[in-house]
Amino acid sequence: MDKNYTEIDFQKSQEIFELAEINNLRLRMGDFDTAQWLQKKNINLDIVKDFTQQYHDMRIFIIGEGEHEGFYIYSKKQETCIKFEASNIQKK
Repeated sequence: MDKNYTEIDFQKSQEIFELAEINNLRLRMGDFDTAQWLQKKNINLDIVKDFTQQYHDMRIFIIGEGEHEGFYIYSKKQETCIKFEASNIQKK
């Protein structure tokens, strides 16, 4: 299986998230725009699920456009951040 994710420096990720909030680039789960973005980017949700089972306090952060566009999950407790890339692998 291809590696469709990258570990991001936790402190840097928090700065990226803060800037995304300020610039109104964050997408929120449940919004129609977010659903369209997820479908377009073809994020492999099976891999995301595997990570969320390893860290019980994982949070999702989606940046819809710009330099840091992407689907992120992070754990403040573990000081870990993972950025998921678009995938050609379909969720089963």
